[in-house]
Amino acid sequence: MAVAERMNMTIFNGAPVGCAARLAGRCELQQQWVLQTFDGGNLPIQTTPGMEIPTNQAVEVIGTKGPQGQLVATAICKLPEGELDGELWNQAVQMLHHNKLRHLFQPLGTNA
Repeated sequence: MAVAERMNMTIFNGAPVGCAARLAGRCELQQQWVLQTFDGGNLPIQTTPGMEIPTNQAVEVIGTKGPQGQLVATAICKLPEGELDGELWNQAVQMLHHNKLRHLFQPLGTNA
C-alpha cells in the first residue's frame, strides 16, 4: 500500500490517476462534497456512506486520485481547531515537492 503524499491542488492536478494523496483545506457541500484547498482549488471529493465530514474546520482528506480527477476519500482527519494559516501550509507542501529540497523530507533509505 502506498503512503499518501501531501499535495496541493496544483500538484494533485499533475499526479497520475490512482496515486495516493492527502490534501488540506475546508469541505463544503455543494452539489457534492468539495474540498476548498489551501492553494485556492476546488476539488470534488467522493466519499463513502457514513463518512463524517466536518464543515467550518480545516481538514486533511486522504485518498486516491480518481479517473475524473476527483479525490476518492478513504479518511478525513480534522486539523487543530483555531485559525490555521493556509498560506503557510501551502508553502510547506510546495517545499516538500521542490527538487532541491525534496531529499530533506524523505525517510532514510528511500529514493525520491
